[in-house]
Amino acid sequence: MLNKSKIYWYCQFGGWFFFVLIELITYINALGYSHGLLINGLTNWVAGILLTHIYRLIVIKANWLNLPLQKLIPRGIFMIILVSIPLSILNVILDFYTIPSGNIEQFDLGKEFLSRINFAILPIIFFNLSKYVFLWAIVYHFFVYWEKLLKTETDKFELQAVLKETQYNNLKTQLNPHFLFNSLNGIRTLVDLDPENAKEAITKLSGLLRGSLKMEKNKTVALQEEMNTVNDYLAIEKIRFDKRLNIFLEISPETVKSNLPPMMIQTLVENGIKHGISNLKNGGTIFIKSFVKNQNTIIQITNSGQYNPNMATIGLGIENTKERLRILFDDKACFSIKNLDDKNVLTEITLPL
Repeated sequence: MLNKSKIYWYCQFGGWFFFVLIELITYINALGYSHGLLINGLTNWVAGILLTHIYRLIVIKANWLNLPLQKLIPRGIFMIILVSIPLSILNVILDFYTIPSGNIEQFDLGKEFLSRINFAILPIIFFNLSKYVFLWAIVYHFFVYWEKLLKTETDKFELQAVLKETQYNNLKTQLNPHFLFNSLNGIRTLVDLDPENAKEAITKLSGLLRGSLKMEKNKTVALQEEMNTVNDYLAIEKIRFDKRLNIFLEISPETVKSNLPPMMIQTLVENGIKHGISNLKNGGTIFIKSFVKNQNTIIQITNSGQYNPNMATIGLGIENTKERLRILFDDKACFSIKNLDDKNVLTEITLPL
């Protein structure tokens, strides 16, 4: 990648070369070729580069590039005039010495010199050259503005990325302690009642935590990986609830590679068991289903119980889930939770394929 300085100088040399070439071709077609015209062109090339570079230095030094448009325009017009005047005077003198006129070399300096240089055509030359300087100024300021706009957009996106990363990490730290606390509480009830099942539950929890630590490094995981975590979690809860917990899974092979935030389904299943099934005397059912519809992956979690949006602990988990989806997928992902009937709650997540 070229740096800005090199790009500027390439444009300077190339742009003024193009201008001089046009003028030189026009002169040669009208008057015929001469070495003087070549010198005229080379002098204009150097003068154009030098004077517009001075324009740039003054603009940068005076910090005009940060001015609002209404203040920049009159200053720009002033600088265009300032650059065009010496360039025009130079061209009047150059035309006298370099345009073929037969016996031009016979003229002496002094009064004869001044009488032959026709400054009356200065306004015409000024008007002609100021168009090129004006074009140079427009192109220069356009690219400066465009560069600032790009930088502003880049800074904005970088800031958004940092904020999203911070938000997402904060949300993940809310999830893992909550999950660990509930799992340990569940195992604690088994220690006295069923030591063997408690040991098995601890083994499952160990594997589950190992998997969650691995997921901690990733913003998203495949549905298959997430379901491995969910299965470990449900195995722990099955030990605790025994026949009071019925589990049904219907995961479509088309969806197993779909990406979603880690521990998301596990958290929703945990909420369904904690706030739904655990409150029912005879327990209940967890049914997890995934399928493809309209180029989206649909994940449905149906659990026994009733959804109460006013319950603080449920509200926190739901808002957490919505926020994680928003950060990762913007408006391409959807989340909904509702009472399916008076005995079941349906949670649905829609993810882009």
